[in-house]
Amino acid sequence: MTTGARKLVGSDTFDSFGSESPQEAPSSGSGTKVALAAVRWLAVPRRWRAAVSVAVGIGLWQLFVTVMHPSSLVVVGPWTVLQDGRALAADGLLWTDLRVSMEEFGLGFAIALVIGIAAGARLGTGKRLSEFLNPWVTILYTVPVIALAPLLILSLGIGMKAKVVVVVVASFFPLAMNTRTGIQSVDPGLHEVCRAFRATKAETFRYLLLPGAVPSVLTGVRLALGRGLISLVFADLFGATAGLGYLILSSEQNVETGNVYVAIVLLALIGLSLSWVVGLLERHFSTYRAGQAGSSA
Repeated sequence: MTTGARKLVGSDTFDSFGSESPQEAPSSGSGTKVALAAVRWLAVPRRWRAAVSVAVGIGLWQLFVTVMHPSSLVVVGPWTVLQDGRALAADGLLWTDLRVSMEEFGLGFAIALVIGIAAGARLGTGKRLSEFLNPWVTILYTVPVIALAPLLILSLGIGMKAKVVVVVVASFFPLAMNTRTGIQSVDPGLHEVCRAFRATKAETFRYLLLPGAVPSVLTGVRLALGRGLISLVFADLFGATAGLGYLILSSEQNVETGNVYVAIVLLALIGLSLSWVVGLLERHFSTYRAGQAGSSA
């Protein structure tokens, strides 16, 4: 092909693209503007995004019940849940079940928090011990607590003690494994710095390993909260006389769907509140670590 032909083909191609692009640009540009306008309209301040998300979800839930009219034996709306919750609260039954569940969960989780972090720290600092016990920790972590709960209740009896032990077992392993991982992931170069300054093992653990493991520990706390709540509800299904799990079971047996949803919503609110507290701790320690890094630099 000659140079003139090449120039001719190139000019034709350029003209053909140039003639089409001005016709497509306005539609693409207008679509982008509409999308950006929608994003700006939906944009809310960061601190309100979670609340807006929950409010939208509740609104869609109520809209679904109002429009679709599902069977009240399966699905009830948030307004019905609110009315049934007020009735249970007026009778005092709701507060009794909530208090019992929170006492059992609080005691069990506090015990798991102490022994889980202590065991994880020991596994993280003891290489040989970690190598010996790591298979057992992994095996016990993967065994569903739901499978062990009936055995624990049968061996310990029906009562608060059995439920506390179930929560401890469910919450222990996420805490221990994440604490161990956090300690073992600390930069080895920092260990060399501690040795260079002749820091003792206690000082190394306090000023290096423990602060370095905090993000992993808080991740373990977040996981343990969910596992602990689930195990508590499941333990309430075996011979309990009070608790949110017992409220769910008794309401299902009496075909009181609204009361079932009341207990479920309460558990969701408890989990959301505890997760929010953990998030605050994560932000606090991340800010603290950033400040320490800036001051050291």
